[in-house]
Amino acid sequence: IRFFQRYGGKSVVIGRFFGPVRAVIPLVAGMMEMPPNRFLFANVLSALGWAPAYLLPGMVFGASLELASEVALRLVLLLVVLVASLWFLGWLSHRLFLRMQPWGKELVQKVLALGERHPGLRQIAGALGDPDHPESRGLAMLAGLLVLTSSALILVALIPDRSLLIADSALHLGLDQLESSAGTHLMLAISSMAGTAATLAMSLTLWLLFTGFGLKQAGRHWIGGTFFIWLLSLGLEYFLRRNLSLLGVFPDIYVLRATVFFGLAAVLAATPVVHPRRWLVYSAATILIMAVLLAQLYLGSTLPAVLHALGGGLIWVTAVGMAYRTHSRGETLQPKHALTIAATVLLLAAATALTTPAPPPHATAVQVQGVLSEKAWWQEAWQRLPRHRSDVLDASHYPLNLQYAGKVEQLEAALESAGWKKVTPARGVEWLKLLATSTPMQELPVLPHSHNGKLASRTLVRNLGDKRVALYLWPSGYYLEEDGSPIWLGKVTLQQKRQWLALFVFPYSTPDKAQALEVLTRDLAGSGLLQKRADEGQLLLLRGTAKGAQPLSLSGSTPGKLAPTSHFRGAEVVTE
Repeated sequence: IRFFQRYGGKSVVIGRFFGPVRAVIPLVAGMMEMPPNRFLFANVLSALGWAPAYLLPGMVFGASLELASEVALRLVLLLVVLVASLWFLGWLSHRLFLRMQPWGKELVQKVLALGERHPGLRQIAGALGDPDHPESRGLAMLAGLLVLTSSALILVALIPDRSLLIADSALHLGLDQLESSAGTHLMLAISSMAGTAATLAMSLTLWLLFTGFGLKQAGRHWIGGTFFIWLLSLGLEYFLRRNLSLLGVFPDIYVLRATVFFGLAAVLAATPVVHPRRWLVYSAATILIMAVLLAQLYLGSTLPAVLHALGGGLIWVTAVGMAYRTHSRGETLQPKHALTIAATVLLLAAATALTTPAPPPHATAVQVQGVLSEKAWWQEAWQRLPRHRSDVLDASHYPLNLQYAGKVEQLEAALESAGWKKVTPARGVEWLKLLATSTPMQELPVLPHSHNGKLASRTLVRNLGDKRVALYLWPSGYYLEEDGSPIWLGKVTLQQKRQWLALFVFPYSTPDKAQALEVLTRDLAGSGLLQKRADEGQLLLLRGTAKGAQPLSLSGSTPGKLAPTSHFRGAEVVTE
């Protein structure tokens, strides 16, 4: 009631957004004798704001899932897992900072007391907690101690630990379900923020900034703390290239560099920030570090390797940070300096990630799923091959309605002569065309489609006015035993322009698959390729032919000619 008395009509607007009090707002308004016109105005105004606020998130989520099914559901799930994990870890770092902040001075006192009780650690303790004690020797001793401790941990990690192996296997089993070509590119971009060239540029750039600002202590601690780890990572990388079997137990060099570089930059940038707000800086560093850690796990690094790197990096950052805070009493790092440092780190990291190219196209080893006789495949063995895309929400809406046996170049040539165009799916800035709602269908980018975590190997389109037919092809892993011809899985779909709330548009696959198949069948009528409809006309079987070969006699098909014999060998076949 006091809130109602103080804010009047504003309380009606605010109260609508809180479920427990929404129902009693009219009752309280009547008790307070609020004029009906005033209540009606505030109530209608709040309703106009409440409806979009509650409905739009769900509508956006639904539209994103619809678009995800057109592209790759695995990528969307990966993004959801990544964002949710980083949000949780950022929140956790905030809570830990609030818990541990009061213990900072006590930690310094304990370090000094430890040095007094153990003469062997006096140099290290003095470097970290005594402003009158030289720090170089102590930090060098600590670095050596960390290397020795890390070596001991590597030896311990060589002893099989059943629980850790189970946890690592379960984690990677789950991540394997999210694997996709686009996801791999994304994770490579994130990992590149802690790459060799990026961290060297970051180390030298910030050292030059500190020197230019006249912050000699900050510059010395930064270049010493980061360059030591950079050189150590080079040594580890050189060793691991010659001992690949130890990759799972050695600390992950990307996580190690990310922890030290982003962590130490956060310690220095947080110096002029008031204590209650320092968690913002540390949470930002945590998100960057954990993003690299999650990316490395996705790319195959083991759980012991990333935890080893994270633990060692945090110890080193804590030590160098304590030494800097202890020995920089006469040096003041201004807020503008801290802002420049933070902005430089973020810009370098973002520039590195955004300029990371996609893995170049290369020959890919396709694991053989099976070998079929030509006659068996043509008659009924086509049923053994997948009939729907595997990583979409509603698989029945995305059938694989084409199977083609033969050289893919022959199919491409036949379609191009009939007016089809070979295209490259959207990438980079081409996605921005989806924001221009006036873009005609013919100019909309072709969205990449995936099946079983792999993007289509070939994509062709044929424009039909305000619609277009798109053909996506994937290698199936099945081959014909007579000549080793690969069997390709295809999705032929009719696409039309779909607009969402005048905000963006995208090509949408319509439920009408029959028209798309009819267009493809008509365009291939004079190509010499053998055609057959199966599964009550919902599947088109195609067999490649070649000039000069013997005619092929297959029941239910138009006679054609076989491609030249190419012998099938081995357990794997390389396809371009």
